[in-house]
Amino acid sequence: MFAITGNKIASMMAGETSFMFSSQHFHSAEEFQAAWDKKLSLATRVEVKYDAIKSVHKDDDDADILIKYKTILGIPTNCQFSFDDAEAYPIFFAFLQKDRYFAKQEEKLTPLKSIVNYLIGNVVTLAFTVFCYSEALKIAKGTVAETTNGKQELFNNIVGALGDKGVLAAGALLLAYLGYKAWSRFSNPPNRILFLPPNSY
Repeated sequence: MFAITGNKIASMMAGETSFMFSSQHFHSAEEFQAAWDKKLSLATRVEVKYDAIKSVHKDDDDADILIKYKTILGIPTNCQFSFDDAEAYPIFFAFLQKDRYFAKQEEKLTPLKSIVNYLIGNVVTLAFTVFCYSEALKIAKGTVAETTNGKQELFNNIVGALGDKGVLAAGALLLAYLGYKAWSRFSNPPNRILFLPPNSY
């Protein structure tokens, strides 16, 4: 059982047939399993079957591990997380190789391949900034649509507080940060450790 940091997940355990992720924090594998076996739970739970995994990778300049896999419906998706304890990484990688027979590969990423996610991030950030700017103008003019839920109201309150100039400034800062990270990786592409399941070779 490992403590991790990810999107709505905080713990991971390697079971007999799958990796199990939970949004709850646990102190032992027994505690994790007991909570997992409960039919009703408010916790977010994600199960990644070993035989559904397409690849597992980690770049040497990033703490995140990315597991690409297929859901029960066959839809490609992924699970991204990092370990809270740095000593968990070699244990996790050893488990993939020795217990699940994953093949380890190492590659030096090309400059373009190393920044694909940052390029996507820039496009998404730019689009979201334009949307927020448009909403900020509507809020200032009093022509914004009525909110229908709490999240929308919170969004409008934040955008309204920032104003059109504040939205542009925040968007510019984020774009500058992503651009800097992209340039850093493009200039010095990282190495990637890739683990492929036995059914892929």
